[in-house]
Amino acid sequence: MLKKFTIFHSDESQRITQEIPILLNLDHLVSLKPIKMTAEDRKVINGYWIRMSNGKKYKAVQIPSEVTDLLSDNSFMSKSVSLGNEATLQ
Repeated sequence: MLKKFTIFHSDESQRITQEIPILLNLDHLVSLKPIKMTAEDRKVINGYWIRMSNGKKYKAVQIPSEVTDLLSDNSFMSKSVSLGNEATLQ
């Protein structure tokens, strides 16, 4: 299913930063992680690190609400479980 993301692209050689809309297939999304990014004027903004199944990686400043809802849902959060002397995440 295609959904609209807004990715953050910075070209250090030309000192240009752009926000580019892109359609990504949610079926090929491998991971999505909230991050802090620096924008123009060294301003810190909230963003997301996206990894796709084809190995491509993106930094996004906006993601679809369906994905945001999944991130805010605490039911999928990892829990620490003790197995003998080792702690394992489930």
